[in-house]
Amino acid sequence: MKQIVASAFFASALGALFLAGCAPQDKYASVIAGSVPPSAEVKAKIVRNAKAIVYDPSSIRGAEISNMATFADGTQGVCVKADVKNAQGKYLGVHTMGVALNDDPHLAANALQHPVCDRADVTWHPFPELNHLKKR
Repeated sequence: MKQIVASAFFASALGALFLAGCAPQDKYASVIAGSVPPSAEVKAKIVRNAKAIVYDPSSIRGAEISNMATFADGTQGVCVKADVKNAQGKYLGVHTMGVALNDDPHLAANALQHPVCDRADVTWHPFPELNHLKKR
C-alpha cells in the first residue's frame, strides 16, 4: 500500500513539474520590476515631440508617464497616457501609447501600442509638463 501511495505522489509531483514547465512565461514582469522613473530629459523630449503626435496639443489633460523600461534587446521606452481632443474637437477618453526612446529626434515615428502599457503593474507618475501645451 505504501508503494502505491508513494508512486501516486511521485507521479503527481512529476506531473506538476511538467505542467509548470509548460506554463506561459510572463516576459514583461522582470522588465517592469526593473523599470525606473523617467528622467527630466526623457520627459522634455516627449513634450518637444508631442505636437507631432497629438492633433491638438493644447487639449492634452490628465497626462501620466510610466517608469522607463529597458527590454532584453536594449530598447528603452515609456508609456504615456492622456485624454486629448480629436479633429472634431471632442475628447476621446484616456488613451495609452508606448514611446520607444532611441536616437531618433522625432519620437512620433516611435509611438506605438504596446502590451506593457496596459498592464496593472506598470508604475505611473503625473506628467503635468504635457498638459495644455501651446497650439502648433
